[in-house]
Amino acid sequence: MLRRRSGIFLLCGLGAHAAACSDSNDTARDGAEQGLQGAAGSTGAAGSTGLPPGSSQTSATTDVFAPSDRSAHPSAGCGAGATPAVGQQTLTTGGQEGNYIISLPSSYDQNTPGAVGFVFHGANNTEVSCFGGGNCAGVQQALSNKSILVYPRSFGTSWTADTRDQNVAWFDDLLAYVKANFCVDEHKVYVFGTSSGAHFSNILGCRRGDELRAIAPAAGERLEKTGCRGEFAALVIHGIDDMNSVPFRLGEEARDFYAQANGCSTETVPPLAGMHAEVRSLRDAAKQAGMSTAGIFRCVDYQGCREGLPVRWCEHGEDGYDGTTHGYPLEGGATTWDFVSQL
Repeated sequence: MLRRRSGIFLLCGLGAHAAACSDSNDTARDGAEQGLQGAAGSTGAAGSTGLPPGSSQTSATTDVFAPSDRSAHPSAGCGAGATPAVGQQTLTTGGQEGNYIISLPSSYDQNTPGAVGFVFHGANNTEVSCFGGGNCAGVQQALSNKSILVYPRSFGTSWTADTRDQNVAWFDDLLAYVKANFCVDEHKVYVFGTSSGAHFSNILGCRRGDELRAIAPAAGERLEKTGCRGEFAALVIHGIDDMNSVPFRLGEEARDFYAQANGCSTETVPPLAGMHAEVRSLRDAAKQAGMSTAGIFRCVDYQGCREGLPVRWCEHGEDGYDGTTHGYPLEGGATTWDFVSQL
């Protein structure tokens, strides 16, 4: 078991590996997102316990909880008094000012720990466009009264290029701040985003998997594949005709990795082949008829996954960036909450 106390990692019964999360240059794919703003307990995922580049020790004291643990784990912010300001905010990180938006559900109670979701925008976008639905369509509308939501702005034009390590440290500092000032269930922290933000969700799954309950990348790939740690549920979303920005096969590779890491069988409900054929047929028919592709969205759940570690795969045929299906589907937000709320 691995426990973290005040920034010190204690290894209990696990071998430490020196391998760090691999780096990868996805600048070309990030650049393709510029037009997206207007578009509709096994190791498994954990891998090793080595600390990758960019690891920050600024997070709040955190235990690593068993995936099957459904009890509440209140953060230090529970019962702390007045709720801090929400909306557009700034926080100093690494000597620089970071920008973010935070929203609270109408039912938020400073004494009742709740889930918190971090939503990461695509490259060449901001937290403002993501919050407003430009490149994170439907997220705020679907989740605003379900969960605390945090929309950070990346340092640099994307999450994953030259400022990758800085962005990981930014996430660490922002998560620590939210836990210290809001009433958060520390075992219900989830991350999701689109394109570059989806890549970053996968990166955090590698580097910070021991602090996450779930990840839900849409149109992303796994850029870091070694030195990972932690166990978490995974919802992977990809557009069926994403050909150039983040090819469909990269979403499939992420899906297959998480399914294997979480001990799932290859069986899905409903059957994967039938779901894929349906999405293909619906998109082709809509395009041929000149009709809207909105709502072409289907999912399957992998079977036999270890307790508390489900894996869901969703495909969509909605038009996105550059005439393809690259982007965040309208159903993504509601589907993410449906998945996370059952954990």
